[in-house]
Amino acid sequence: MRRIMPPSTEARDDVPGFASKESATAMNFTQRLSILFVSIIAGLLLFSSTGSTQAKDSAPAPSSAATAPATLPEPLTPEAIRELVSRLSDAEVRNLLISQLDRAAVRPEADGDMTDMVGAMDEGSKQMRARAAQILRAGGRLPDAIGHVVGRLTDERGLFHLVEIMLGLAAMFLVGWVVETAYRRVLHAPLARIGARLGAGFGAETGRFVLNVALEAIALVLFYAGAIGLFFALYEGHQATRIVVLTVLAALVIVRAVVIAARILLAPRTPGHRLLPLDDAAAQRLHASIMWLAVLWVGALAIYAIFGALGVEPVVIEFLQFCLGTVVLLSLVAAVWRMREPIADLIRGSSNGTLRRILGDLWTVIATIYLVAIYAARMNDLLLGTVEVSNVAIASILLVIALPIADMVLCRALSASIGPSEGDDARPSILASYESVLRRAIHIVVTVVGFLLLADIWQLDLFGIAKRSFGGQITSSLLGVAIVLLIAYMLWEIVDTAIGRRMKTETPVGEVTPSSRLRTLLPLFRMTLLITIFVMATMSVLAALGVDILPLLAGASVLGIAIGFGSQALVRDIVTGAFFLVDDAFRLGEYIEVGTTKGRIEKLTARSVFLRHHRGQLNVLPYGEIRQLKNNSRDWIIMKLEFRVTYDTDLTLVKKIMKKIGAELSADPELGEALLEPLKSQGVYSTEDSALVIRAKFKAKPGPTVYMIRRVAFDKVLKAFKENNIKFAHRQVTVLVPGSADEAQAAKAAAGAAAFISEPPKPGTA
Repeated sequence: MRRIMPPSTEARDDVPGFASKESATAMNFTQRLSILFVSIIAGLLLFSSTGSTQAKDSAPAPSSAATAPATLPEPLTPEAIRELVSRLSDAEVRNLLISQLDRAAVRPEADGDMTDMVGAMDEGSKQMRARAAQILRAGGRLPDAIGHVVGRLTDERGLFHLVEIMLGLAAMFLVGWVVETAYRRVLHAPLARIGARLGAGFGAETGRFVLNVALEAIALVLFYAGAIGLFFALYEGHQATRIVVLTVLAALVIVRAVVIAARILLAPRTPGHRLLPLDDAAAQRLHASIMWLAVLWVGALAIYAIFGALGVEPVVIEFLQFCLGTVVLLSLVAAVWRMREPIADLIRGSSNGTLRRILGDLWTVIATIYLVAIYAARMNDLLLGTVEVSNVAIASILLVIALPIADMVLCRALSASIGPSEGDDARPSILASYESVLRRAIHIVVTVVGFLLLADIWQLDLFGIAKRSFGGQITSSLLGVAIVLLIAYMLWEIVDTAIGRRMKTETPVGEVTPSSRLRTLLPLFRMTLLITIFVMATMSVLAALGVDILPLLAGASVLGIAIGFGSQALVRDIVTGAFFLVDDAFRLGEYIEVGTTKGRIEKLTARSVFLRHHRGQLNVLPYGEIRQLKNNSRDWIIMKLEFRVTYDTDLTLVKKIMKKIGAELSADPELGEALLEPLKSQGVYSTEDSALVIRAKFKAKPGPTVYMIRRVAFDKVLKAFKENNIKFAHRQVTVLVPGSADEAQAAKAAAGAAAFISEPPKPGTA
C-alpha cells in the first residue's frame, strides 16, 4: 500500500487556519477592537477633511505596489532587509526610506505624541481602505478561482474526473455507513441487556450516558476508518484529489460529531434521556439550529482549506471569508434570537434572583454584541492584512455553554447521592442537611474554574496585570482576600447549617412545651461564632492587604480592659447570665417568677432575659438583677384543692368521690397524658368554727394543662357533692344577748333538777 503524505507546508501556509508562527501577529482581542475603533474614527475624520485627499484615495491603483505599500518585516534582521530590498523597485525603496525617516524625524515636544497618533491613525485608515477595495475587487476574480480549482482537479483527465471524485466520495461514505451499521447491529442486543441491568437512578443514567458516548465515538471512528480505507485503496497519487477528498471527509466527520453531541445533549426524540430541561419543541428547534450552523461553519472552513491548498489567490480567499463570515454571523444571530425564550427560562431557572432574571432577559443582547464584536475583530484582521486565525471566540462560547451544564450535572449527582427523603418526619442525613452548602460550593468552584479557564483562553495574566497596575501591592493580594472570604463564607454556612440541623431535632418552642437546653443555648452559640468568624475574617483580609494588625489587636485589648473596668454592671450581667445558662436555671418557653415579675421566657440575649407576662406585658430583666427566681415549668407540679363542708359530712363518702373523679380524669384522652398522679383526697386539713376544711391534690406535668385539669376537677366535685347531698359550709356569726341567755339557762336548770328528783338513781350508779 502506497504511503500518502499530507499536503506540503508551502501549500498549507496559504490556508487560513494553517498559518505558520512566523506569519502570525501576537495581537489580543482588546487590541484588535481598539485598532478597529481608532481606524473607523480616523476614516471618518479623513473622509470629511478635504476633497483632494478623497479623490486621491478613491483613484484606482495602477499597480499592486500602490495599493499595498511596503512595510518592514518582523523581526527586522539583516537577511530580512536584504531580501526585502532585492524584491522592491527603486521607487518603492525610496518611499520606504522616506517614510522611515519621517518617523525618526524630531518633532516639537508639544504636539509630538498627538502627531504620532494622528499619523498612525491616518496610515492605518489608508491601509484598511486600500485592503477593503482590494478584497472587494477580488470578488470579480472568484469565477476564475473556481476555474483554477477545477483545472487543478481535472488536469489532463477532463471533466469526467469530477464525476469520478463525486462517485468516489459516495462510495467512501457508503463503505463507512456499512461498517458503522454492522457495528451497531452486532452490539444492539448486548447493549440492550447492559442498559436493562443498570436499573434506575442517577448512577444508572450516568452509566448509560457514558456508554452511549463511547459507542457513538467508536461508531464515528469506524465510519471514518471504512471511508479512509477505501480511499487508500483507490487513490492514484493525484495531490489535488487527495486534498479535496480528505478535506470533505474531515468536514463530514466534524459535522457528524457536532450533530451526535447535540443529539446526546438535547435528545429531541426521547425526552427521558434529555440532559437539558427543555420541552420537545425547543429541543428540536435548538438541535436543528446546531445542525445548520455546523454545516455552514465547517463547510466554510473546508472551502477555505481547499482553495488555499490548491493555490487560489489569498485575496480571493479573503473575499470568501468576508462573504461567508457575514452569512455565518447572520445565522448565529438568527439562532440566538430564535432560542431566546427557552434559553432565558433555563437561565432564570426556579430562582427569583435579580441577577439571573436580568441575565435571562438580556442574554440575547449580550450574545449578539459578543458575536458582532468577534466578527468586527475578524474583519479588522482582514483589513489590516494579518493572517492570524484564532479559535479563542468559539472556545469561549463552548466554555460558557459547558459551565452551566457541568454545574447542573454536579448538582444532580449531589441530589442523587443524597437520595429521596423517606418522609417528612424522618431525620435527614448529614449529607442532606449540608446539601444547600454543597450546592453553593459547586456553584463557586464552577464559576472560579470557568473564570480562570476563560482568562487562560484569552491569554490574560491576571496577576501580572494586577502587579503592573495602580496599587500593585493591594491588587496583588486580591487572591488572598478572595480565599479568606471564601473560607469564611463556607465556614459560616457549615456552622449555620449544623446549628440549624441540631435545632430541628430539639424540642420546638411552643406555648405548651418549653424548649430544650440545647435549643436555648444554640442561638447564643451561633451569634458568638458569627462574631468570631467576622472578626477573624476582617483581620485576615487586612493582613492580606498589607495592613499591620498588631496595633489593632493591642487597641482591642486596651479597649476590652477599659470596658471591663468602666462597665462593671455590663460585665456582671454577662457573667451572671453565663452561669445561669450553664446551671440550666431556665430555658426558652419556661414560665419563671423573679420577685414581683413573672412571665414566659420569650428571648435570651447575652445580657438580658425577656419575659412575656400572661396578660401581654414584656418584661426585660438584666441577669445581674436576678437574685432568686422561681421556675414553674420544670419536671412536675402539685396542685392542691380545698373544700369547706359542714361538720355532719361523711368523710368516707368524700374520699370515694375524690377517687372516682381522679379515675375519670386519668381516663380522659386530653387530660390524662398530663397527669402523673391522679386526684385523691388528703382528708381533713383543718377545722374552723363552722366548717371542716378538706384538701385534695393531683400531680401533673407543668404547663397550661394543669389549670385545665384543676378547672375540670372543681366542676366534677361540685356536681358530685350536689348529687350526694354534701353541703358546703358557710361562714356563720353567733350573737349572744346577755339577758335572754341567763333566763333560758335558769329555766333549763330548774327543769333538770325537777326531773332528777322525780327519778331516783339506779343501784350501782354514782
